[in-house]
Amino acid sequence: MSLGREGKKLVRFEPQRSPMTAQMADKLQACQARDAYRHRKWIAEPPNGGIKNVSGFRQFSMRGLHRVNADRKLVCMALNLRRMAKLSGS
Repeated sequence: MSLGREGKKLVRFEPQRSPMTAQMADKLQACQARDAYRHRKWIAEPPNGGIKNVSGFRQFSMRGLHRVNADRKLVCMALNLRRMAKLSGS
């Protein structure tokens, strides 16, 4: 045992379930909701993965919601300009 650890008890951490988490878990019990969220992966994830892989964008460079939104818009605009240039043959 390490020095200074004598007499200290190990406390187990058990995460508490928030009401929103419980509500979402209840919602996903229905087959229709599960199918809708399964379909969401096909729609929402590929653009985000493309932004991370193609442009190397891994984290925001600013703090604050309005600055992060501006940063995200700039990254999306750069990705769209790259796609437009590729389509036009430049």
